Amino acid sequence: MDKATKTQFSYLFFIAGLIMLIIPELNGLEFVPYEIRQYFPVIFYPGIVCMVIGYLLR
Repeated sequence: MDKATKTQFSYLFFIAGLIMLIIPELNGLEFVPYEIRQYFPVIFYPGIVCMVIGYLLR
Protein backbone atom coordinates (compact mmCIF):
# COMPACT_ATOMS: atom_id res chain seq x y z
CA MET A 1 0.00 0.00 0.00
CA ASP A 2 2.88 2.40 0.71
CA LYS A 3 4.31 1.91 -2.78
CA ALA A 4 1.00 2.77 -4.45
CA THR A 5 0.61 5.91 -2.38
CA LYS A 6 4.14 7.06 -3.18
CA THR A 7 3.55 6.42 -6.88
CA GLN A 8 0.28 8.32 -6.80
CA PHE A 9 1.97 11.30 -5.14
CA SER A 10 4.70 11.12 -7.77
CA TYR A 11 2.15 11.28 -10.60
CA LEU A 12 0.23 14.05 -8.84
CA PHE A 13 3.28 16.28 -8.37
CA PHE A 14 4.59 15.61 -11.88
CA ILE A 15 1.28 16.38 -13.63
CA ALA A 16 0.64 19.45 -11.45
CA GLY A 17 4.14 20.68 -12.30
CA LEU A 18 3.58 20.05 -15.99
CA ILE A 19 0.36 22.07 -15.90
CA MET A 20 2.16 24.89 -14.09
CA LEU A 21 4.82 24.89 -16.81
CA ILE A 22 2.18 25.21 -19.53
CA ILE A 23 0.20 28.02 -17.84
CA PRO A 24 2.75 30.80 -18.66
CA GLU A 25 2.31 29.96 -22.36
CA LEU A 26 -1.34 31.04 -22.05
CA ASN A 27 -0.25 34.60 -21.31
CA GLY A 28 -1.22 35.76 -24.80
CA LEU A 29 -4.88 34.83 -24.40
CA GLU A 30 -6.95 37.98 -24.27
CA PHE A 31 -10.05 36.47 -22.64
CA VAL A 32 -8.11 35.89 -19.40
CA PRO A 33 -8.20 39.10 -17.32
CA TYR A 34 -4.91 40.96 -16.88
CA GLU A 35 -5.19 40.66 -13.09
CA ILE A 36 -4.85 36.89 -13.46
CA ARG A 37 -2.37 36.88 -16.37
CA GLN A 38 0.18 38.94 -14.44
CA TYR A 39 0.85 35.96 -12.15
CA PHE A 40 1.38 33.41 -14.95
CA PRO A 41 5.19 33.84 -15.20
CA VAL A 42 5.56 33.30 -11.42
CA ILE A 43 3.75 29.95 -11.66
CA PHE A 44 6.61 28.60 -13.80
CA TYR A 45 9.07 28.17 -10.92
CA PRO A 46 6.82 26.19 -8.55
CA GLY A 47 6.02 24.06 -11.60
CA ILE A 48 9.67 23.12 -11.95
CA VAL A 49 9.85 22.30 -8.23
CA CYS A 50 6.72 20.11 -8.44
CA MET A 51 8.10 18.23 -11.44
CA VAL A 52 11.39 17.58 -9.63
CA ILE A 53 9.54 16.34 -6.55
CA GLY A 54 7.39 14.08 -8.74
CA TYR A 55 10.48 12.74 -10.47
CA LEU A 56 12.30 12.07 -7.22
CA LEU A 57 9.31 10.28 -5.67
CA ARG A 58 9.04 7.77 -8.50
